Amino acid sequence: MAYAPTGDPSSQAGMGTGGYGAAPPPPPPAEPGRPRSNWLVIAALLVLAMMLLAGMVMVIVAVVGIAAGGEAGFGGLGEKVGVITIEGVISASGEQSLFGEPLGGVRQMLKQLKRAEEDESVKAVVLRINSPGGSAAASQEIYHEVRSLAEKKPVVVSMADVAASGGYYIALPAKKIVANQGTMTGSIGVRMSYLQYYELMDEIGVEGGSITSGPYKDIGSPWREMTQSERRLLQDMIDNIYEQFVEHVAESRGIEVAEARKLADGRIYTGEQALEAGLIDELGGFNDAVRLAGELGGIEGEPQVRDIGGSTGLLGLLGASARAAAREVAREAVGQILRDPRAEDAEQMLQMPR
Repeated sequence: MAYAPTGDPSSQAGMGTGGYGAAPPPPPPAEPGRPRSNWLVIAALLVLAMMLLAGMVMVIVAVVGIAAGGEAGFGGLGEKVGVITIEGVISASGEQSLFGEPLGGVRQMLKQLKRAEEDESVKAVVLRINSPGGSAAASQEIYHEVRSLAEKKPVVVSMADVAASGGYYIALPAKKIVANQGTMTGSIGVRMSYLQYYELMDEIGVEGGSITSGPYKDIGSPWREMTQSERRLLQDMIDNIYEQFVEHVAESRGIEVAEARKLADGRIYTGEQALEAGLIDELGGFNDAVRLAGELGGIEGEPQVRDIGGSTGLLGLLGASARAAAREVAREAVGQILRDPRAEDAEQMLQMPR
């Protein structure tokens, strides 16, 4: 009778020939892996949750600012000076926000000016201009809206680095224009640029042209030399817009058209030179313009300031700083997800196709 080296003989039941036990049962089938696409959904939900959390925090901060009567949120209660900032090239083009509000371009500026006009708590407005100019028609549209606002409330312009050409045009209706000593302003005039490369195309053997319904339909075409009649037509148009500009300068600054025309030869003035020429009223910075606007608006003491933005809804309430914070939170959340080894292929899937 054979004995196992160790253990009770009964423990050897079921052993096969040779004294070896039966093979262990196979392991249970592994659980199917989660589809990798789920990680992208999780990433998107995490980013959205972080942005909403940041938005809620900023709303609470804004509400606390309102209750405290400070400059956070809507700038507290009581009479205040509204501030509208005009930066960059003046253009009619723009976009729309998620809430249907105009972003950039003339429409946003007109909406801000209208908002300042209708807000009864805003007793005066400061236009902070930092623009080299832009479209003549867009500048004129803003000019007329600023003039309409100035007929109802005092408007003070604060010039930053540059307020030239169209940037100076939109400042004209203000009751007072304040500039720094080194501000670049003036550049009163109109220009039109065009490009011609027909001689270069001839040299390399490239031909081009257009079929038109009239002799002036392709005026300024780069494929041919401009005719004298075309040049005269464009010059007449430029001169007409220029005369409109000069007349508005003379009307707003209280000078003769002939005198305004002497100043309007396209040259740029510093703040000091502009004051000497009568193109501005005072030298000073933004705070000086705010104090002056408060005085003109009949506000006693240090005036409160309200920045009048161009958008409403949650993003408009939060302001630019909150939007920047939300973007930073979202960027950090995406970074954390991409560093997760379980989502090693997420980065490749998120890349733009080449």
